[in-house]
Amino acid sequence: RNIGIMAHIDAGKTTTTERMLFYSGYINKMGDIDSGNTVMDYLPTEIERGITVQSAAISFNWDNTQINLIDTPGHVDFTIEVERALRVLDGAVAIFDGSRGVEAQSRMVWLQADGHNIPRLAYINKMDKTEANFAASVDSLKRQLKANTLILQLPVFQANQFVGVIDLITMERIEWDMQVVSPNQNGRNCTIHKLTNKDKEWETSLSAKSSIIEQVYKFDEVAIQWLEGEYAGDAELFPSTELKKWIRHGTIDRTFVPVLCGSSYKNVGIQPLLNAVVDYLPQPSDIQHPFLYLSLKSNKNLSLFRRYYDNTLLAMAFKVLHDKRLGSIIFVRVYSGTLESGRKLYNVNKGKEEKVLRLMTVYADEYKDTKVIKAGNIGVISGFQSTVTGDTLLESKQALEAATDVIPEPVFFCSVEVYSPTQEKALRHALDVLCKEDPSVRVNFDDYGSIMLSGMGELHMDVVSQRIKSEFKIDAYFGPIQVAYRECPTLQVTHKAMYSRTILDNLYEVEIAIQISPCPELSTMRDAINVQKPAYNPELSYSAALGVIQALQQGNILGYPVMGADVRILTARAKRGCPSGLITASAVKCTREALDKASCDLLEPMMQIEVGCSKTQGENLMQKILGDLAKRHAKISDISTTDNDGNMKILAEAPVSEMKGYASSLRSSTSGNADLSLHPSGYKVVTQERKLQLKRKISGT
Repeated sequence: RNIGIMAHIDAGKTTTTERMLFYSGYINKMGDIDSGNTVMDYLPTEIERGITVQSAAISFNWDNTQINLIDTPGHVDFTIEVERALRVLDGAVAIFDGSRGVEAQSRMVWLQADGHNIPRLAYINKMDKTEANFAASVDSLKRQLKANTLILQLPVFQANQFVGVIDLITMERIEWDMQVVSPNQNGRNCTIHKLTNKDKEWETSLSAKSSIIEQVYKFDEVAIQWLEGEYAGDAELFPSTELKKWIRHGTIDRTFVPVLCGSSYKNVGIQPLLNAVVDYLPQPSDIQHPFLYLSLKSNKNLSLFRRYYDNTLLAMAFKVLHDKRLGSIIFVRVYSGTLESGRKLYNVNKGKEEKVLRLMTVYADEYKDTKVIKAGNIGVISGFQSTVTGDTLLESKQALEAATDVIPEPVFFCSVEVYSPTQEKALRHALDVLCKEDPSVRVNFDDYGSIMLSGMGELHMDVVSQRIKSEFKIDAYFGPIQVAYRECPTLQVTHKAMYSRTILDNLYEVEIAIQISPCPELSTMRDAINVQKPAYNPELSYSAALGVIQALQQGNILGYPVMGADVRILTARAKRGCPSGLITASAVKCTREALDKASCDLLEPMMQIEVGCSKTQGENLMQKILGDLAKRHAKISDISTTDNDGNMKILAEAPVSEMKGYASSLRSSTSGNADLSLHPSGYKVVTQERKLQLKRKISGT
């Protein structure tokens, strides 16, 4: 099974994974986040902060089944890490805090999983908490995620303490011994009691099992024949093997989402969760991956494409890491064929071959050599120099073109400098490694050679800067984090001009004509400009296009990059022998003159805000949050009750510039009684008043 663990931050992803590894026998001692000794969070930044910032992969066995598991980040700044992991998964376990139900980031990763058609299980965690409410959590899945839930377990309490679950398929009560002193024995000792009509839970459990059968009955034609036969109306006698088979079928088809419960921290419910992974989530052969990142040059359909590659190697690099011992290593998912050590592979995106010097299986931060990785499995390659995240790998060159990832524009940036010139080369190497690992990290160099580092959020930028200092041992200065404003044309204009210059007594004249048009659909893409150059004289056209692109990196309003622009070079003429640098310089000047005519607007990145708080904290807390958001020029879009306990949710949108430091401010003002989720939501035009304020701030007047 290729599965992922996904959830909101602090819902218990890494803790659940650690328990899975322990009960499967992979580790002999359980680690915990507070001690910083979990298997999956091994980066110094992860240990220090107690959160996952990179997807980590590991393989272990359960019930004669190999499970390749990926633990993903829960913080919104690392959403792109989740997206990369989801592309190679066949199934997922979505974890929810039983006291909170659906939270902001859990909703976002759920929608990401929907986009990749990933079957999943829902695991209601932290049922040991006093505020935990299983029914309310399931209801939040139905209402907020539109999930067709299929409840397979009910929680068991004794003296208000969560001690186990009732398996509705087998009609068994499973209780864990909570009195075991040794933490590394806790959870191993459990008792299984077959329910009878003499047990107090009998009627409730039988009714819940009947509900499962009724839900299956609605969606499975084969099940209808069984349910209308000898077992009609008799949930008690209905065979669990047949029921599991139909639940598996409905899970893989995404007809419904099986729901289980437990307390990973208290070691309750992990073994049944692992059983459910094997019983209900798909194996690789059950899933028809759409290969969204490949497209044929011909018009052959997808089924022909799949048949063509059924017996030949097709793999995707979904993650790049820099290991101190191994250098650059590539995580790959093999979709078809066999990946072998020593073989040359063709990188479709780069159009070049690279040799597999070493092939390994992965165990978090440990790697084991292997000769072969078969279809459906995840492996690690070392020896590649050009391959980056998202690249497609084949066993030989094919007539294919690869579609590139659409990665959101970064919204924060800062300058980076080294204190010693001797570390300049090391810094550039570190930045190159980080960009290969994480495509949402951007590095630009200005006209004076200064380095500008861009990222998706304050925490994202902080983690990158900390890794440069701690992992790469570079003593660097990082300037204040600034907002990545953009400029955008609002009018379609055509500008034509002739530029002349005398060089060594030779007069050169360059004629350039360009058309700039607003193109709003480009404003959310990574490459937010489109430059079309003439077909004639490729060398001259290339030099002109280079000048246009260079000019668009620095707009005319405040010097921010131009986005949402479609530029056509209508004319590019020059005397034979004209230096290419002069053609480029003329195109730069022509483009800037055209931008003056295009009535450009200043755009600022916006942040979608979701704040959750308990209504029991009182109206004062709500008013405090709303007042703070108003000061930050936030526009409130919705205030609603999220579940049966009366927890409140505030949805708003505000400029990114106003949200710097908001997480710390909210935590301080609410004494930690509010949850926050932030994610970029695009760009909007800056008002004239704010534009004047920015001009004064930049000019220092």
